[in-house]
Amino acid sequence: MDRTIIVEAEEEVACPKCGHQFPLSEGISRHAIERHAEEFDRTLAERRKALEAQAAAAAKAQFDTQRKALNETLSAKDNELAKFRNEELALRRQLRETEEAKKNQDVEYQRKLDAERKKIEEQARSAAGEELGRRETQWRTQLESARREAADLKRKLEQGSQQLQGEAFELSLEALLKAAFPLDEILPVPKGVNGADLVQRVRSPAGAVCGTILWEAKQTKAWQPAWLRKLKDEQQAIGAELAVIVTATMPKDSREPFIRESDVWVTRFDAARPVAEVLRSMLVETWKQRQANLGRSEKVELLYTYLCSPQFTQRMKFVVDTFLVMRSDLEAEKVATLKVWKKREAQLARVQESFIGVVGDLQGIGQEALPQLDSIAVLPVAEEIEL
Repeated sequence: MDRTIIVEAEEEVACPKCGHQFPLSEGISRHAIERHAEEFDRTLAERRKALEAQAAAAAKAQFDTQRKALNETLSAKDNELAKFRNEELALRRQLRETEEAKKNQDVEYQRKLDAERKKIEEQARSAAGEELGRRETQWRTQLESARREAADLKRKLEQGSQQLQGEAFELSLEALLKAAFPLDEILPVPKGVNGADLVQRVRSPAGAVCGTILWEAKQTKAWQPAWLRKLKDEQQAIGAELAVIVTATMPKDSREPFIRESDVWVTRFDAARPVAEVLRSMLVETWKQRQANLGRSEKVELLYTYLCSPQFTQRMKFVVDTFLVMRSDLEAEKVATLKVWKKREAQLARVQESFIGVVGDLQGIGQEALPQLDSIAVLPVAEEIEL
């Protein structure tokens, strides 16, 4: 195989015949040198290309190795990312299914049942029937239990809400009666005892018991006629002279603020106080007549007849209506009077301010010559009037 040897031009060589040494450049003609120089350049270029090809091949191999490693890393990352995405999708799907299950348990139950049925059919048709039956029974049991619990909770909430509203209504009525009649004895019926809500023992100014009024508060959306019979039984049991139902809903076809049905007075809350005042006055007067006419039972019978008569109902209605009208007129007069007083007060303030300004101008002109204006400048300030 041919081999190329590179020798410098200054290198000394020896003549093979005489042994004389001389520089190589002296023994080679210029043409040979140029020819060898061209051959050297060509050889050098070829070596350079070979080295570059070898370096490129090595770089390519290293690049391929690195690219393969990067591809493997990216593949692993993609697998992990795909796994995370699948897990995220599974979690999101589970969250969405949970939210939908809260909104509609029946629909979610059917979806799960269908999905599980398909999965069981694909995996093992032979075991699908038994597994599906077991899970279906379990889900139906859980669903039925959840429905019962929801119904029980709804019923308890409604009962609790109605009970709280009723207690608040009863407390308002108790506070109203105690504030209006401080001499009377207002006793709430203990919780858990069937019957009315309040017992009012009417007392005279001297402290004598004149009679008893039985009160029952009803904060409901519908009127029930059975309340009348129940309250009358309680009235007879405790020996009360009168019985009153204060209700948020009056009997059907009733447009009046209060009525009398089956010897029981039925009234709205806003008319409870005037009704109580009339009934209380009646009991006090009856007690006075009874004390003054002991032994005259016929008058008591006449009084009872009068109390049950339409004339007494009309008179009582007139008293209550008049009371309500007077209260409304009084509020209107109060507002109008306040407006007039405020207007007059503002006018007086402006007059006083102007007058003080005039006095100040005069004193500025006369300086110490008008000291008597000091007492004139001090005007009385209008006092605020409260109703």
